[in-house]
Amino acid sequence: MEGVTKIFNYLKSPELVAEFQKRCGVDFSDTDTANENKKIENGTQQNQSDSVRLRNGFSKANGEAGVSDVLKSNGYVKNGYTVDEVIHCQEKNGSVSPNQAHGKEKNEEEDLGKSSFKITNKLYFILFHFGASLGNEIFYLIFFPFVHWNFDGTLMRQMAFIWHVAMWAGQALKDIICWPRPASPPVIKLESRYSLEYGMPSTHATVGTVIPFSLLILLHRYYEIPLVFGFVCATVWMSLVCCSRIYLGMHTVLDVLAGVAFGCLIIPSVLPWVHDLDLLIVTHPLGPLVFVGCYFLFCWVYPKQKIWNTARADTANVHGICGGVTSGYWLFYQLGCLTKSRQIQPYPIPPLTWNWVYLSLLRTVIGVLILAAIRAIVKPMAIHFMCRLYKIDKKDIQAQRREGSEVPQKFITYYLVSIGATFLVPLLCSYLGIMRDSFYHELY
Repeated sequence: MEGVTKIFNYLKSPELVAEFQKRCGVDFSDTDTANENKKIENGTQQNQSDSVRLRNGFSKANGEAGVSDVLKSNGYVKNGYTVDEVIHCQEKNGSVSPNQAHGKEKNEEEDLGKSSFKITNKLYFILFHFGASLGNEIFYLIFFPFVHWNFDGTLMRQMAFIWHVAMWAGQALKDIICWPRPASPPVIKLESRYSLEYGMPSTHATVGTVIPFSLLILLHRYYEIPLVFGFVCATVWMSLVCCSRIYLGMHTVLDVLAGVAFGCLIIPSVLPWVHDLDLLIVTHPLGPLVFVGCYFLFCWVYPKQKIWNTARADTANVHGICGGVTSGYWLFYQLGCLTKSRQIQPYPIPPLTWNWVYLSLLRTVIGVLILAAIRAIVKPMAIHFMCRLYKIDKKDIQAQRREGSEVPQKFITYYLVSIGATFLVPLLCSYLGIMRDSFYHELY
């Protein structure tokens, strides 16, 4: 048991993340290194382990989390909550006293914010930033529509459903477990977008496992594909995403391994049901009413957050996307445009021709421009509507977060964007004569 604990602590340690970063060419700048050495010489900093614990907001006396954990590890104060609100929440949960809270947290946060770094290996820098992008919002908004417009709509719908389950469950676990991200220093954080959220498990690692391997399984189910080559591609995809989270300093090795394990659990739990669920949602007269209502309900049964972070709002995006995807295809089915495939499974992979490449790029460019326009119109309208409903100032972001109007804003915006992707863009492309012929015969 002691050996297991040692391995657990080793995989959880920020020093392991810092060592990986250093080996990949990421290090503190010479100025920061000199400052740290000067602090040590002046006796203002104790040994390395104490420094890490204190910078993560742990009291040396009793190991209880202090307010600096909130301030520095997850960045809540500068993202919509005041110091007093953080302190109130911590006091309510019995984890910090007022005297602990009002110390030097502001100065310490400023010191951390001034940390700079140097990159000595640009290849790793580019490679791992690309790997991180495979789990970001922009990638989802391009990848899923691209598959839908240019390859196979059923494949996209089923993948989106599995991705939706993985994201909701992974984000919810983060706000239940509440483990902070690795301490900085010794870790150098190269990404700020997700630093507000907790770290365990890594949802990037979960999705980076679920998407490529569920895609591989679904492709093998419906198409004639080289399985070994697909497995290699899926493994490389997953490895890039996982290593990127450590390289960017956003997760410990334990966070990433837990994310991969969680993804491996979700795939066999959800994949056997997606075919029947897909048919039910698309063909049932009340499909969108029931399932979109369930998606919206899941937004509200999300675990209650002690203090705001981006996880719940990002999950609302996912629910909205998945609801819009199914609603768009349901509309086509109700209009009699969507019919069952006449081919016999498994289908041959469509040949890669210059004409296919040209039409795919044309459809993608037109589609992305339309989606960007829909988002630009719908987002401010959703914010205005919800603020009027809750009677709050639309410029008051803190009030929107406290009153809960942020979640329906996100849901409405991405629900309508997804309907645009699955219904409006195909209609326009069909009118222009550039939509693929098989689009309306992909109900398996």
